[in-house]
Amino acid sequence: MSSLPPNAAHRPGVTAPRLDRDAMIQFLSDTVRRASVSGHEDRVSDTYVQFFGDRGWEVETQVLAGTEVAESDTGRAEPRLGDRANVVGWYRRNRGRPTLVINGHVDVVPVHDEHRWTRAPFSGEIAEGHVHGRGSVDTKGGIAAALFALDACDRAGVDFPFDIAVELVVAEETTGVGTRASLERIPHRLGTIVLEPTDNAIVPLASGLLFFTVSLSGRAAHTSVPWFGVDVAPRLIRIYQALTALGEERARTHTHPRIPLPSAVPLAIGTLQAGGWRASVPAEAKLSGRVGVLPGEDLQDVRDAVVACVREATAGDEYMAENPAEIHWDHEGLPSWQTADEEPVVRHMMAGRERAGLPPRVEGITAGCDAGTLVAAGIPTVVFGPGHMRYAHSPDERIAVEDVAAAAAILSAALLSWGESA
Repeated sequence: MSSLPPNAAHRPGVTAPRLDRDAMIQFLSDTVRRASVSGHEDRVSDTYVQFFGDRGWEVETQVLAGTEVAESDTGRAEPRLGDRANVVGWYRRNRGRPTLVINGHVDVVPVHDEHRWTRAPFSGEIAEGHVHGRGSVDTKGGIAAALFALDACDRAGVDFPFDIAVELVVAEETTGVGTRASLERIPHRLGTIVLEPTDNAIVPLASGLLFFTVSLSGRAAHTSVPWFGVDVAPRLIRIYQALTALGEERARTHTHPRIPLPSAVPLAIGTLQAGGWRASVPAEAKLSGRVGVLPGEDLQDVRDAVVACVREATAGDEYMAENPAEIHWDHEGLPSWQTADEEPVVRHMMAGRERAGLPPRVEGITAGCDAGTLVAAGIPTVVFGPGHMRYAHSPDERIAVEDVAAAAAILSAALLSWGESA
């Protein structure tokens, strides 16, 4: 294939490299059928290794076991470290050049509600203009778009004045140790494009989040004589109601112009549990949830607000005064982050939308992802990808074929824009 100087190969107005759309959608379908739930990413990794190998691109694997992050408390909490690996494919690598990284996670969340699905959760079925199945939108659709955008550039003979590494990481849905480990391999970067479903909007900022669990301990008793026990279920309900009110208050007071959503800092409870037997007074109860954090907001201030809310909800309760609720922060959380519009990774992604014939669209998101880790490491980062977040982690997850194709067009145009300006 020919090597085309970036300043001569593709200028604004020149037709972008031709996308192999059918192959891209079939590839996406194939990867969705690989049920790569967190902890079992190796079910799909070889598919990506083969993609890179078939094109003659250099490919590396980084097994989690043996990385520095694997020795951390967070890393040790992850299973099967020796069987899980980040996969890194290098587009036409020329060592010594600066590196732009495209980051996507290959793990998907488990399916616990198969009875609510219209199709088999990992069918990968292509129907009604969509690819269906767990992981299609979060985030294998974005990965397919990125890979085939680069494939189109490769077939057009495009060389860039920088290296492009596609790092496909593990454990994003759990602890984020995959991306943290990737920084050990590629610490210095021009920037990183993190693939997540943004409906093809350019996302240079996001609120962060903290995960928490509130646990109560009472005293069991037979339900025929409940007065001999201490029922913690109603106390948990009071805490739930108080946290819900805190979330509503923060939605009013913590806003951001680029996050035009009902809340820029959602506080939501994901699980509530009380008791273990119908004939026993609930002696144990707990709830778990998340609270959002605005860019620039101090994490400890948010933790303090949640703790104060829980304490106030049980104030005046003599039993709770002596047996206070335990509040556990489930890991260090995901930091909020923001990348300046002037950074090349943002500017050229914006240019990609324009060159693909789409109107400007720059937004913030409330979902946590690995971008916060990268920005904290000093790396200019933007989040981008096809599909809508409302389908992620939900029954009948699916992604529109047209959205994946549009994402590929935007990405290839953005890369060409960057190459021409270098």
